[in-house]
Amino acid sequence: MNLCPICHITTVRKSGKINVEKMTKDGEKILKYQSYRCSNNHFFSGNSSQTKFTNSFIEYTIIVYLRSLSINTTIDLIRTYFEKDILTKETILSFIETVSDRLPTLDDIDNLYHPKRSGYLSFDGVWFKYRNKNFVLLVCFDPETFDVVDVKIETDETQAGYERLITEAVNKIGAVNVKGCYGDGDRGLIKALNHLLPHAPFQLCVFHKELRMGQVVPVKSVGFSRQLTPFQKHDIKVFQLLFRGVIYAISKDDSIKALEKLKQYCDKTQNEKFLKVYRSLAYNFKYTLTHFDHPHMERDNNIVEGFNSIIKRKLKLLKGFKKPGNIEKYIKLILLDYRFHEFMESENKRRNGKTPLELSNIYLPKYYNFIKLLRQQLNLNFE
Repeated sequence: MNLCPICHITTVRKSGKINVEKMTKDGEKILKYQSYRCSNNHFFSGNSSQTKFTNSFIEYTIIVYLRSLSINTTIDLIRTYFEKDILTKETILSFIETVSDRLPTLDDIDNLYHPKRSGYLSFDGVWFKYRNKNFVLLVCFDPETFDVVDVKIETDETQAGYERLITEAVNKIGAVNVKGCYGDGDRGLIKALNHLLPHAPFQLCVFHKELRMGQVVPVKSVGFSRQLTPFQKHDIKVFQLLFRGVIYAISKDDSIKALEKLKQYCDKTQNEKFLKVYRSLAYNFKYTLTHFDHPHMERDNNIVEGFNSIIKRKLKLLKGFKKPGNIEKYIKLILLDYRFHEFMESENKRRNGKTPLELSNIYLPKYYNFIKLLRQQLNLNFE
């Protein structure tokens, strides 16, 4: 139903066509739009918003922005390609706001495509800063398909925040379908899982443990550091060897024995960093052993780190957003882009050339821009 934008009455009729100059992905063009006249003799165009940009140009700009990770770089690339000053920072931000508002949510995508879930859930938190305030993006993954199940933006990585995330994720797949969970050693996560999923096996990702160990003990500096003495380097190498012997043991008994050897070495050296890492490992050590009792589970789940490396770079761009409400809109675009973006350099050849959604047994037609795909499938309009 057509509505007069001036007097808002619906008694209108067609009144020929008018030419409108628009910026398309192929450059400026003169496009024809239906003109209307209401019973009060107000004329208006069928072009819903009177913007000078078409859907194709808007979605192309958003994709360039998501790939370049910079508003200024996007402006420069568009200007170089069209050899004309077209965009401003405010224009791109308005594109982001409009496109994010009109694209489906993560839940909408699930209801549209119905991705198949493996029954395993992996949890992690990604910290970012906006206007000198810290926030954490709590993420729930399917570790088999690498697809995002649900996310929550919180001010801290707490039990309550994880409970909100777990509740929504479990509601999607059903509590009886949860086969196991993965995560790092965050206490809030473990408490939330014990409260909401007490019967689901939980595997503490040993890859996360090794990463945390490397943040405390300078294992990467051994090969080139001039500050470390030969004796210190030797001690670090021995500690690393003993630590890896614990988390990568071939049996539960071997892992328990290796932990005791690590403790003896730490007690002998009395190195504060060694002792700190040992205490952290021993605190929730039982969760590193879960995969021995549940052979269907892996001992690590490092796909989350791959996702974190992607999203952390993009979250740094939030400083360009003035409206706090646009944070969620930008994150929504990042997550949609991730779900529709093909894996290109995965060590697992089965994943290369496929998106997380396709790994979830979803057929997607050939496309080069997921925004255009969704616009055409859902009959959206960004103009």
